[in-house]
Parts: sequence; C-alpha cells; structure tokens
Amino acid sequence: MEKAKTCQSCGMPMAKESDFGTEKDGSRSEDYCTYCYQNGAYTEPEITIDEMAKKGGAIMSQMFEIPSENAVNFAKEQLFVLKRWAGLEIPSCESCGMPMKEESEFGTENDGSKSTRYCTYCYQEGEFTEPELTKEEAVSKYAPMMAEHLKMPLDKAKVMVESYLTTLPRWNN
Repeated sequence: MEKAKTCQSCGMPMAKESDFGTEKDGSRSEDYCTYCYQNGAYTEPEITIDEMAKKGGAIMSQMFEIPSENAVNFAKEQLFVLKRWAGLEIPSCESCGMPMKEESEFGTENDGSKSTRYCTYCYQEGEFTEPELTKEEAVSKYAPMMAEHLKMPLDKAKVMVESYLTTLPRWNN
C-alpha cells in the first residue's frame, strides 16, 4: 500500500494526480501540492508560517466550525512538522497520524528495532496495540478528543477525523 502523501508546505492531503504540484521539468512533485508548488518553485515563496497557518486555519474554521483562533493555532502545530517549515521531513504514524519527532515516539518491531511506519501508541513489538480497532471505532475514539481540544462540534470533529484517517495507510483499504 502506498504511503499517504501530504503536502510538505500546507499539509493538504494529496490523493489524486491533480493535487500534486510540478517540478521544473513538468514531472510531479512528490512533496508539494499544486497550490503551493508549480514549475519547481513555491507559488508564494515569501509566505511565513504564521500567514500559512492563518490561511489553513480560516479554511478549517469554516469547514469544521472551529473557533478561528483555535483553528489557526492547530494549523500552525501541524505546519511545524512539515518539510518546508521543519527543514526535513518528519515521519508521521501511518495509523493515527502523530508526528514522530523523538526516538521514544516510534513503535517497535518484533526484533526491538524502531518501526519506521507507526508510533509507540499504535504499534509495539511488531503488532498494533489495538489490532481489532476499525476505522469507525478510531473515529469514535479520536473525535471527542479533537472536539474538546479545538472547541468544535462533535459531529464536525467526526467528519474531520474520518477524512484524515482515510489518508493514512492503515485505514486506506
């Protein structure tokens, strides 16, 4: 299964060919979306992380009824782990989406080595910590936390979480 693609500038999921930006030679960019990157360059080279967070936050606020300030802060948290802003690509768990910045955040394989795909909360000793968890159950589990954290309606949090989980390889089948 192909690893989920997320724009490393704005965080937008890139699911279809038209979502991807282009390199100078016209080939598809593997890192950036069409809104952020065209012909091998950023479409807004001078934009700051704060300005990008305001743009993304405004969209999230409107789509999911998140108070504006909370949406902007959440967007900024998400941007900090993307290649354009972090200077490197920080891996995210392919089950829950958590960025894995510290060694302790990586799950483990059967042999004790770190997993390159899953976090410690989702995966230990080569197995999922909740192997029977369905996508629907994951939405029910994570949406209330998201709703409380962002002060948004639970029904909107469910839509947001389900939409996000669908981009992750564990749930993309």
